[in-house]
Amino acid sequence: MINKKVFNKTKSSLIKINIAVVLGFLILFSIFIYTYFKEVTYKSIDKKLNDELESITMQLTRQSIIYPVTKYPSNMIYVYEGDRVRYYTSKSGYFNNLLPNRYTDRINDIFTFNENGYTFRELNVEIGKYQIQIITNIDSEINSLRQLIFVFIIGILISLIITYYLAIYLTKKALVPIETAWNNQAKFIQDASHELRTPISIISSKLERMLKHPNNTVSDEVETIADAMSEIRRSKKMINDLLSLTKEEAIIKLNISEINIKNFIKDICIDYIDIANMQDKKFDINFNLKNESIFTDKNKLRQLILIFIDNAFKYTKEKDFISININQKDTNYTEIYIIDSGVGIKQEDMPYIFDRFFRSENVRDKDIDGSGIGLSIAKMISINLGAKISVKCENNETEFKIIIPNNKCDIIT
Repeated sequence: MINKKVFNKTKSSLIKINIAVVLGFLILFSIFIYTYFKEVTYKSIDKKLNDELESITMQLTRQSIIYPVTKYPSNMIYVYEGDRVRYYTSKSGYFNNLLPNRYTDRINDIFTFNENGYTFRELNVEIGKYQIQIITNIDSEINSLRQLIFVFIIGILISLIITYYLAIYLTKKALVPIETAWNNQAKFIQDASHELRTPISIISSKLERMLKHPNNTVSDEVETIADAMSEIRRSKKMINDLLSLTKEEAIIKLNISEINIKNFIKDICIDYIDIANMQDKKFDINFNLKNESIFTDKNKLRQLILIFIDNAFKYTKEKDFISININQKDTNYTEIYIIDSGVGIKQEDMPYIFDRFFRSENVRDKDIDGSGIGLSIAKMISINLGAKISVKCENNETEFKIIIPNNKCDIIT
């Protein structure tokens, strides 16, 4: 089973990463929105100040500075001629001496300053012999920006709480395949060890028996040697099957070529015709094709079909039949049916027949040799070929159906 310490550590790391990513995104998003609204707010204020300046400039041109008309009543206007104040609008409560600080070092500039606990935005320009200060109080705008920051902070905190629980849920969901794969790997190792332990134990016992009778000849121990050789062949086949399964799981590229499916199937089945005659079984091949040429990896397809045909012969007895039917309902896909009237598959075993080392009880009871890996290899080959496999069994008549794409573009390479 999966190491809980490693699993919990991985889970904790994923939760932290998810929270960090969301937090980083929220902070960057908040900074962007705040910067945007601050920029828009100050542009709006500066536009009003420039509009006010344009109005005052027109009055200066008409020499009516003594009675200027303020375009925006909220603005405070101060006009200096040299060191003398020619005009100002009094705003009681803002400045102690009714006049603000005169920034002679920031001529032709727009800036923000604080005085007496208030925040102001000032346009300070020099036009001819006049220096003009246009000041507006921006406390409401500053408070709005502060409220926006407060909203962002609350929003980020709430989002982090939601993100934490969401991250826990999503991490659990994301780790399910990993945990399943880990457990399957552990189960695979346990099953492989169990399956290999049996033939090794038998071989070991046979050899120990031979050692107890050192004077026996080969002819005396021929049965013991035959049994040991049988178990060795069984172990060798199992190891080869395991290697084949590993190769299929790691495959990254297929060798796609054009094949004639009719000739291809006939070439595969030619040897089985003789085997069927020897075993007194009925074996036939049927074709219903619209286009005999398809594109696929012929070696993989051969291996896939051979697994099902081998199983059909293995799980049938004398007088049973095995049928290979090749159909094409359209030119995009080819359907390959491998049907036999052998021992059949129980309905409760159907979901597990492609699992590694799975063998149904009715097969084990009949003492039919096998490792339970063949159909697992077939499943992996079908995935690599972009094919689909289905199975059904009625009245001990088992039907495996392979749907394989005919074109290159339908195959995942």
